[in-house]
Amino acid sequence: MVIITWQAIMFFVLLQLTILWKYIKERKKDKKLVKKINNDYNKMLSQKKSSEVRVGKIGENMAPFMKDWPYDPNRFRFLGNPVDGIQFTDDEIIFVEIKTGKSKLTKTQRAIRNLLRKKDVVSFATFRIDENGCTLKKDADNF
Repeated sequence: MVIITWQAIMFFVLLQLTILWKYIKERKKDKKLVKKINNDYNKMLSQKKSSEVRVGKIGENMAPFMKDWPYDPNRFRFLGNPVDGIQFTDDEIIFVEIKTGKSKLTKTQRAIRNLLRKKDVVSFATFRIDENGCTLKKDADNF
């Protein structure tokens, strides 16, 4: 018959508590490491997105002056938002959205593109400011 003393029980309890404490301490280190890795990843992702935005802005400003631009760059007017600009030619007015990399049209830009595909949605207007106040004349007769 085996007799277990209270000292033996206490030894095994303390041993288990020590093992559990070390495990918890290691888990906390692991959690801190995972958190640090996640923070580093999110920071790098943010920097990457920021770089992509900067490259896009540079591309938007440089595109009309690149050798492959098919129009006269002097007749391009920057808007910035919701489309990058308007290109004027002798027989056409072109709404231009410049994209770099794999970027896509925004929901608003797609809506503008789809609206421009319809007939009778583009008009010309004159906003006059004079001593009598302001007036807007939408000239539909020219279309």
